[in-house]
Amino acid sequence: MKSKIAQLISPPKKEKLHEAIVAQIKTLIHTKKLGVGDRLPSERELAQLFSVSRVVVRESLRSLEQSGLIEVRPGSSGGAFITYNVHKPLFDAAYDLFNKGNLSLSYFFEARRAIECFAVKLAAEKATAEDLQTLKNINKKLLQDIDDKAKLRENNSNFHAAVAKMSGNPLLLLMTQSLLQILDVVYPKSKQSDDYVKSTYDRHEGIIKAMEERSPERCEELMRIDVEYTSKLRFRGDDQG
Repeated sequence: MKSKIAQLISPPKKEKLHEAIVAQIKTLIHTKKLGVGDRLPSERELAQLFSVSRVVVRESLRSLEQSGLIEVRPGSSGGAFITYNVHKPLFDAAYDLFNKGNLSLSYFFEARRAIECFAVKLAAEKATAEDLQTLKNINKKLLQDIDDKAKLRENNSNFHAAVAKMSGNPLLLLMTQSLLQILDVVYPKSKQSDDYVKSTYDRHEGIIKAMEERSPERCEELMRIDVEYTSKLRFRGDDQG
């Protein structure tokens, strides 16, 4: 009996084999027939299902991984898993320019300030009680995980991504996620002192309170303060203090 995925795919045309395979898997992801965390069949199984060589399958998986749609994990429990990190291509392009010296961190902060300040205004207008509780729960974890630097980064990024998601604009979320990931890569761990974390928590609490008061302008002001506070720290590869 054919598996669920086997029933949904068909052998591609020969002229562009890997592109046809990528297109089919993308369609399954975008139509939610495959979801985040789902594991694709092995290379050998995919080669049989698509009637192509494993070389073609490998090229297809590489393309999907570069698109941020899958993650290939090594080991006996590894494989290709759906991730849907669609901001990855934007991150890769911007980070390459940064490494080549064509972009400085000041550009990233200018973009972040423009995007997040606009997003938080939309979020303030649309936020539900459930949205606000989600923000509160994320913000509490900043203090709960104060000794775990990896989680601090994750929790801070989750807060800003949640605000962008609340805006209701997928493009704002996409750009916010890309900028946050870039800054996470270049941000020096040693700079995140306990005082910095506590002040971040307080700034986030102010944003949440302004959302509860349905004050988009106040939210914009507080988000600008939050982003500018972070931009004053010294970053690797930038002489800005």
